[in-house]
Amino acid sequence: MVDLVRQGDLAAFSELYRSHLTVAGYVARAEMDNSSDAEDVVAEAFASVLEALLAGKGPRESFQAYLTTTVRRMAHRRNIRSRRTATLGYGSVMDALVLDENSTIKAFEATILMRAFRSLPVRWQAVLWCVEVEGLKPAATGRVMELSPNGVSSLLIRAREGLRQAYLQEHVGRTPDSPCTDFSRHFGKFVRDAVRKAARQRIAHHLAGCPRCADAVAYLKEIDEAMTERPRSDAASVT
Repeated sequence: MVDLVRQGDLAAFSELYRSHLTVAGYVARAEMDNSSDAEDVVAEAFASVLEALLAGKGPRESFQAYLTTTVRRMAHRRNIRSRRTATLGYGSVMDALVLDENSTIKAFEATILMRAFRSLPVRWQAVLWCVEVEGLKPAATGRVMELSPNGVSSLLIRAREGLRQAYLQEHVGRTPDSPCTDFSRHFGKFVRDAVRKAARQRIAHHLAGCPRCADAVAYLKEIDEAMTERPRSDAASVT
């Protein structure tokens, strides 16, 4: 039927649609933050697959595997868009934060972004708070932290990059007893090109043989691409 669709037979695609609609809906509901969007994601996924087939592309062996992968990708993209208020931008790392009352701060502390922020070294937290939240200039921040303006700027670059890595890492599932943990705990840095060559090769080798981790890294890459700016650190971190 896939070959027939490539030849323009839409009746064949209708049969594929009926055969795989249930499993596509199950995957969409499982992957979506908001299950009410599942039907839209399924419709978009089928449309995308049809477009690929009519262009002579798309699945060659398993239609269902190709379809469910497409559903997952679209579900992840929609999840990312819905979380954009917590997405990091280079010029405003905490632009979703509005410091009006303690209730606002408490709500913010419950987010992935705040968990990532709390995981950073104290000096990184301090410079991010002064510049991004309080809105202080480098000179004023320098007086608070006893640094030169250039020192503040240098520290801020490292802190922003560290926050991005930590933010990505917060999206990785935590299963301490998993044999993949030694690799998955570095995925945030891996996606940001912040691991040394030997470590990168070890992780890449693991991803080649572990579909679950490969999917997790693909998801992190989509989150990373959603950031408005993506500067890379000059010095690779040690894993």
